[in-house]
Amino acid sequence: MHIVRFVTLFVAIASAAPSGQNAVVPYRPEATLQFSVANLDRAVEFYTKVLEYKLTERRDDLKFAHIATNVPGLELGLGEVAEPKGTAGVILNISVTDVAATRKLLESRGVTFKGETVVIPGKVALAGFADPDGNALRLAGHLPSSSVTAADCHRRWARRSRAPARRVAAGRRSAARGGDTGD
Repeated sequence: MHIVRFVTLFVAIASAAPSGQNAVVPYRPEATLQFSVANLDRAVEFYTKVLEYKLTERRDDLKFAHIATNVPGLELGLGEVAEPKGTAGVILNISVTDVAATRKLLESRGVTFKGETVVIPGKVALAGFADPDGNALRLAGHLPSSSVTAADCHRRWARRSRAPARRVAAGRRSAARGGDTGD
């Protein structure tokens, strides 16, 4: 309950345009909290049967499922990985109408992205970065013209989720020096 309130507050605050700037981030009224899980079947059963959320999409080829919550516009993304690290594997997907334009805008504000924008064909474009504390964030939105395969996306996501503590610690050290938090 506290996490849902925090995320809702975070998205509401983040959608306000900073004073003195002409460009604004084109937010959509949606957010997805992504969790790493050891067993997708077990996780889907928990969220749908125990918490009574609704399964809205399941992609066995990506070992991934979307779960609608009771908060309009807030979804959970469940991704199966070999060794989940609890909340260390949570990624806040921030829904925007144009990932490429928003990425350029945020880069102009000093945000360093982790690699190229990844595209899941027919679904979504994803651009990952971190906050100053190393918390994983990701722009998610409409598809650009270029693409990376779904298998590439899953492989990169799984590789990144194997050692989150090392990345977070390195990101915090780098952020403290004012440097790059990417991997």
